[in-house]
Amino acid sequence: MFDELKEKMRRQREARDKSGRDRDRAEQARKAESERAEAMAQDRDRRVRAIRIITGEVKYRYAILDTLRAAGYYETVGNQMIDPEESTRRAVAQLQLQAFRIGADAVIHAQYHIVRYTIQRRQLLFTPVYETHIFGTAIKILGPPDDWQKPENG
Repeated sequence: MFDELKEKMRRQREARDKSGRDRDRAEQARKAESERAEAMAQDRDRRVRAIRIITGEVKYRYAILDTLRAAGYYETVGNQMIDPEESTRRAVAQLQLQAFRIGADAVIHAQYHIVRYTIQRRQLLFTPVYETHIFGTAIKILGPPDDWQKPENG
């Protein structure tokens, strides 16, 4: 009888240990998946921010993908400091994200239109608002310019 009880307790201990190992493995798998997802998100954000918004032309050969438009809106809240460039940052971020989604390397001939106005919140309280509208041509770089000089192998 005592041996049966010892055997039963041993099996319960083994089951607890196995359950604990399974939980640890599952937790490690969740952590690894979370780290992979975070790394992928950081890489995506880096690639989105790498898309250049250019107001002129580029010398590289390129294919036109689409015309893109974005708008950024910014208004102050409470006693917040006024940052007139925030609407432009938001519009640029939206334009970069749109360009990334269609596989563009850059947006050329970009034009910015910035509007500032105030809105009335209460009787004598007016809040400044900034809007930035950007549009440009999304391009895919095909290669260097035709007149690109390659270094001589000597």
